[in-house]
Amino acid sequence: MSFKNYLKLAVANFDKTWKLVVYRVIIWLVICALLAPFYNVIKEQIVNAWNDETFLSFAKAGLFYGEIVTATFVNVLSAVLTFLTSFFANHLAVAIYSMIVLFFIRPILMNVGRYVVDEMMYGFMSSYAKLGFASTFVRTLKKSIPYAFFRYLYCLPFDLATIGAFYGLLLVEWGSYALAMPFVFLLIASLLLAIKLMFVLGWGPAMVVYNENVFVSFNLGIKAVVRNSSLAFVFSFLTYFSLTTFALGLGPFSLIVLVPLFAVVSSMFETMFFFACNGMRYYIDEKTVLSSKKLEEQDTMSQAKFLL
Repeated sequence: MSFKNYLKLAVANFDKTWKLVVYRVIIWLVICALLAPFYNVIKEQIVNAWNDETFLSFAKAGLFYGEIVTATFVNVLSAVLTFLTSFFANHLAVAIYSMIVLFFIRPILMNVGRYVVDEMMYGFMSSYAKLGFASTFVRTLKKSIPYAFFRYLYCLPFDLATIGAFYGLLLVEWGSYALAMPFVFLLIASLLLAIKLMFVLGWGPAMVVYNENVFVSFNLGIKAVVRNSSLAFVFSFLTYFSLTTFALGLGPFSLIVLVPLFAVVSSMFETMFFFACNGMRYYIDEKTVLSSKKLEEQDTMSQAKFLL
């Protein structure tokens, strides 16, 4: 698939962008509602661990502003560790509940949204069908929840490795080379997260196209990625490199905008990439259907539900 066709498809499916963003906002509201009964407890622990100076330096930490962020990150890490130690020591049940809500329920619900976008993109590209987000969400729950859960389990080691790398780099005595730390982390994080993303690019679309279970679909997705692994890696690396660069450059609060934007871009790309790798016909607008060179080898009626 050419970059020009990708842009055409992205523009034609812009409605899915704001729908996914709205969905993610709703999920955050749900998460806040789940944590609301313990608001005073959580607030007390945060206030005790963070002072105003630490918060302000964290808020303004950005390489684009000329700040050396290494020292700030060390202070923030110390505050986070203080918060977690105190939280678990004084309110063990609430701490466990909060961690489950934030780091288990939330990412799984976010992954459900990714699957819905895969389903909507498949409908558009295969038969120019414009599916509603809410109706697709309800209709696909039996498939999207297992996908979301096992995608979470797959991604967890890579995310923990990235956090571990960040923690390890902060423990290094950088001295006069403190400015280099963010760039070393940028490279390591981009590589780890790119490897994570490239091998799941075809997972959701494979479930949608072939109507197989989550395990068979993972294998089918890997086979699709292998057909064009270079493009999969380049897209994955550049996506995370850009995300991490802007987050380090603009400061941590930029993630409020950057993370949803990344989710939209990668979710829409998944189905486009899967179609191209499998040589499947696809619409880019109402009157234009494109074919890949491998169509006669890959595209059969038993492999796709709505192809022309």
